[in-house]
Amino acid sequence: MRDLMFLGAFLVLLPLAFRNAFVAYLVWGWTGLIAIENYLFGFMMPVQLNLIFALITFLMIFFKKDTERGTFSTNATIVFLILFFLQGSLSAVFAYGSNSLNWDLYDRFWKELLFAMAMPLVVVKRYRIHAFVLVMCLGMGFHGLIDGLKFFSSGGAHLVRGLVKFGDNNHFAVMLVMAIPLLLYMASYSKNRWLRLAALAVAIITIAAVIGTRSRGGFVAMAAVGLWLVLTSRKRLPALTVFIAGIIFVVAIAPAEWTQRMETIQEADQDTSFMSRVEAWQVSSAIALHNPLTGGGFHAVATQSVWNQFRGQKGLLGFVNTGLSSEIYRAAHSVYFEVMGDMGFSGFLIFMGLLLNALKNGVQISRVARQGGPELEWAIDLSRSLAATIFAFLVGGLTVSIAYTEFIYMAVMLMEILKQEVQRSLSEQRARSEVQASGLKNVPASSPITLSAGAN
Repeated sequence: MRDLMFLGAFLVLLPLAFRNAFVAYLVWGWTGLIAIENYLFGFMMPVQLNLIFALITFLMIFFKKDTERGTFSTNATIVFLILFFLQGSLSAVFAYGSNSLNWDLYDRFWKELLFAMAMPLVVVKRYRIHAFVLVMCLGMGFHGLIDGLKFFSSGGAHLVRGLVKFGDNNHFAVMLVMAIPLLLYMASYSKNRWLRLAALAVAIITIAAVIGTRSRGGFVAMAAVGLWLVLTSRKRLPALTVFIAGIIFVVAIAPAEWTQRMETIQEADQDTSFMSRVEAWQVSSAIALHNPLTGGGFHAVATQSVWNQFRGQKGLLGFVNTGLSSEIYRAAHSVYFEVMGDMGFSGFLIFMGLLLNALKNGVQISRVARQGGPELEWAIDLSRSLAATIFAFLVGGLTVSIAYTEFIYMAVMLMEILKQEVQRSLSEQRARSEVQASGLKNVPASSPITLSAGAN
């Protein structure tokens, strides 16, 4: 039955996608975020919907089936993405031969970057930006809604793990936190009242889903994002009130098991789980020191033979004594050390440059958009929401290895597009002002003001 429903939706969306590249692009992004293959178990399971709509997108762009097609321009974000792609390709080629995951992960990596780099060609003007934010919310918000409802229905007993695509519960928690700022933006700026209420409800339920993961990293990321939103809000007192209400909500719904787990955060140096993460950071940085230009390839640290080679080496963290020497490999447990071990220090610098440039774009948008008055307040608020999403990734990524999740590259590229939209809107405002000023100057001072015909 589920496969029939998806087939029906596919048959409806297919002709729409062939009429407009933007529609195809939205479906391409949505099928990737929702990981649609995890919900199909019949004849639709082998159908690669994501690939189909990706191909349609580029076909429609090539045949110019879009009246509002954007242009591909050189900017810092595009340059960083291209450099990151080239660095990732180089690292994949020179990866350790025993790294069996290397090419599978590279295949996912380049497709995610391609999606981000295609965005300027189709996501132009405010309504398309808004539509794309909606797709991001529908993608990750769907997972938060499903697991949040399970958490409530079980009285807090349900352990939220997420789909295999997203990794374990810790990875999933941080990704859910990244979606919350955008859900709150949709709750403020959607024209439809019911859509605003739905976005707010999904945001609240997603918070519950984060609690349901029992993830300490997810909790820290959520708390950090809450403070970020308060400090960057144009209305800090209402934002602070909402933040305090959120704390009360979390305390009210959190099971005792969650509270006990969060209390261990202050005892990180005595926590074997945390120290095992530090051990993984040491090994990852040791791989980078040995391969500074290319790293060890995708998820090198999670390859047993590579782990055996560098086990016991402390890399950049020689000042930390974990007391561990694990024989079984571990994940990188950090986006920073993940990229460092995978792509070396050159890849790490490009990665950080990409993220910091996005935050810089957010600051520029907030500063420049003020010149546009109330007409551009939406852009300021969206830039702050996107910055909060990136901040959630930076904070949550301290302890989880999600460096190659498509959601972050969507947010980074959308920030660049938002900056260009603000610049375009300001140029139009100035042009209108100049036309009006020019018109007034051409009217002689002694000319009488007359009413148009029929104004009697």
